[in-house]
Amino acid sequence: MQGYDKKEAVEYIVSKIDRSELAGVSENRIRSLVQKAIELDFEYMEENGVLKGGMMGDSFYDDDDAYDFICENLLREIGADDDEELIIAHVVDAYMDCQQDYMQERGLLQWED
Repeated sequence: MQGYDKKEAVEYIVSKIDRSELAGVSENRIRSLVQKAIELDFEYMEENGVLKGGMMGDSFYDDDDAYDFICENLLREIGADDDEELIIAHVVDAYMDCQQDYMQERGLLQWED
């Protein structure tokens, strides 16, 4: 996606995540989960036609589907236990909101009227 800087996005998102639900989770762990969430989000968008070759595709982004896709793939990659599952759910939920804010601030979102 033109104009999207993954490193900048990670820094932005990590700085905005509310830590109140993530007591005891290290900054590095949160950063790692956010990086993986971004990778999986882009994978989701390519697989679903939201992006095509990094450019805007002809499909709409479904927040719920994307959330499920990211969580399920993170859980599978990590082999998470119940505690880790809760951490992933909180991080991905926060990621979704912060990612939208990041993209909106940079003029990367298009809204249908």
